[in-house]
Amino acid sequence: MKKIRIMQAAILLAFVAVLAGCGPSREYSYYPRRNSASFSLIVNPGPGIYVNRYSDGRYYYRSPEGYMYWRGYDNRYYLDRSYLGRVQYDRDQYREWNRSYSRHGKRYRY
Repeated sequence: MKKIRIMQAAILLAFVAVLAGCGPSREYSYYPRRNSASFSLIVNPGPGIYVNRYSDGRYYYRSPEGYMYWRGYDNRYYLDRSYLGRVQYDRDQYREWNRSYSRHGKRYRY
């Protein structure tokens, strides 16, 4: 009777050891999700803003963070639509951006 209990305990211990050893050998650390940064949707030209010309003739400004702003008819620079999901903005900024971008941004050609 003792041999059966010892064998059962040994088998159970071996089974637990095998299951515990099957885990990943590397520890993974999960970093918290980065909050999207707050950037202006419309930039006014001024000193320190270096404007380039795109191949189709439009003028653009690339911010130090890598976001691209396109020049509108009012000589202000509007954030490209593809970056909207990456930045935070308030409702008033978006309304003004959307009103001007829809007029100038998509159809703005030379």
